[in-house]
Amino acid sequence: MGCCCCCCFFWLLWSAPTGERIKPHMEFTASYSMEISIPTKDVWNYIPGELLIHIFSYVSLEGRHAAFSVCQPWAEAVSTPSVWSSTEASFNTVAACKGDLLERLFQFLEHIEHLKIVVDQTLYLYRSQVNKILSVLVWKSHNVRALCIVCRGDNLYFYSCPDILQSFRRFIKFTRKMDLQYIDLQKTSFNLEDHVILWIAYRNPNLHTLLINNQRSDLTILSPNTILWVLRCCPKLSTLGIHLASFSEDVFHVLLNPSRGPLKFLGIFCAGKVSPIPEEVWSALTERHPKLRVGLEFGPLVHTVIISRFLKPNIPVSALRFNGCICMVNHIRYITDTYFRTLEKLVFYTSASENLNQALIELALGSENLKEIYCSCPVSPAVINAFLAHCPRLIRCTLKKNPLY
Repeated sequence: MGCCCCCCFFWLLWSAPTGERIKPHMEFTASYSMEISIPTKDVWNYIPGELLIHIFSYVSLEGRHAAFSVCQPWAEAVSTPSVWSSTEASFNTVAACKGDLLERLFQFLEHIEHLKIVVDQTLYLYRSQVNKILSVLVWKSHNVRALCIVCRGDNLYFYSCPDILQSFRRFIKFTRKMDLQYIDLQKTSFNLEDHVILWIAYRNPNLHTLLINNQRSDLTILSPNTILWVLRCCPKLSTLGIHLASFSEDVFHVLLNPSRGPLKFLGIFCAGKVSPIPEEVWSALTERHPKLRVGLEFGPLVHTVIISRFLKPNIPVSALRFNGCICMVNHIRYITDTYFRTLEKLVFYTSASENLNQALIELALGSENLKEIYCSCPVSPAVINAFLAHCPRLIRCTLKKNPLY
């Protein structure tokens, strides 16, 4: 059993969700090598339970479920309530849809405060697991305060998951005890409706984060009056992500109200031919909320000329995402000159060129606060080296090396 435990321990290090894997610390490696003379079967006895609990808190639901079958110490560690405080349940394989997996989730439901559900929406089998979770949340006591739903699959923009949306409606309307403070639906394919958002605001007055700027919003635009109701019902709301068409002059007046708390982040999704927000409005918002950061996302059909009208120097942009394949050289140079102090995330799709390589190197040299960058096309090795060398806060870098170099 000792050998099995040792092997499974290192498997655990890589079973955490993508982007959250635990890398073995150098100090841990050194101390382990000093004990190499200890028989393999006894190594397990020297791994602190606190370390196991910390590791399991990063592991997905499927990984935690498997850990119960390894040995008694693992079963005891993974049963610790703090392990389940933040839980991600992913349904994208047949194995992840086994009934006992959901039973394990429901066993520790009362300990879950932050719940993230990731589903491949292409198959009903996967979606049905999400429906079961939302249905159980309606009638079973729980303490979920943060809910994030992510839809993935090839038909993301052509199928709106009406079955999951119906389950989500029931969850919002009929859950006996509800105090959600964080809701993230920006990666769903739902056709979000006014009455659903109104129910969210009415039943969750302590809400501080509401991200409903998903790309399906261009089919059913939320009314500006709905956003007004949200802001009035949820005075603690400090992070808001919505469709640009849902904004209005009245919405900005509420955000500028002196009695309102600080606005920390404003995410805006722009699709189609919608007029940019006037510069004087941005100036008023940043004066009223000096720590405000803004995320701008542009749909695949937004013309590059319209994008240029949106990118104003007085917007404290921290995140930019361009979903259409456009020429990015001039945009990147503008971003480098204008948002170098605030930019943290940049995602774009474009074609490779020497001018693009040079523009990206200039961006790397001047963006010390950058944390994430994604470029769809291959770039030169000099670009990759520039980001690694000059962006100390970089945590996710998706850049492909051009094989021609």
